[in-house]
Amino acid sequence: MQDPVLLTDDELEFIQHLYNRPAAKQPGALSVQIDLEESLKDLLSNYANVEKLTIDARFANQRMIFTPFVSEDAQHNQHLELGTPQIFDESGTDRRAWRLPLTPPIELRNLNGSATGLLVHELSLNGLLIEQPANRKAPTQFSLLLPLGEQKPISVKGQFVRRATKRHLAYQLEAMDSLSSERLQQFLYLQHRALYPQAHPE
Repeated sequence: MQDPVLLTDDELEFIQHLYNRPAAKQPGALSVQIDLEESLKDLLSNYANVEKLTIDARFANQRMIFTPFVSEDAQHNQHLELGTPQIFDESGTDRRAWRLPLTPPIELRNLNGSATGLLVHELSLNGLLIEQPANRKAPTQFSLLLPLGEQKPISVKGQFVRRATKRHLAYQLEAMDSLSSERLQQFLYLQHRALYPQAHPE
């Protein structure tokens, strides 16, 4: 039984082209950067629709996963861009979605905009840490609005997971529509940039 073919002839030729390219002349750094960018454009153009490509960046015990893509301007020039990353905490062997501490906490709202008394102290792409209102039973599940500063609120659905402390409860966020999910991901990324500017050089 033959081993499966891992690379097509075109893929092998592309890789050989990268390795057999003559060394860059002085000043070498600029040429290498340009060649690398062109190679990445070629690679992304050829494979972006077939395989999911990602770029990982690490900061302390955090990991950001970007999805690169090629965009085209009005002059048909192609540019390499990075999508909004997913951010994870990696402590030891555990990896979980990065949780944004909210100070002051954000109060969830009913669908008509009225107050709920449920205060969000931590927020991630897949969960919330909520303070239970005094003298009130916490909901097992909810469908409410999550305010995002000056932005339009996001409709979220949560399911109780566990009690974290006497007054704080962990909820799992249920799947959102793609636009809401993108807005939440972007909000978390912008807050991460504000908290850790050293991890996001301009």
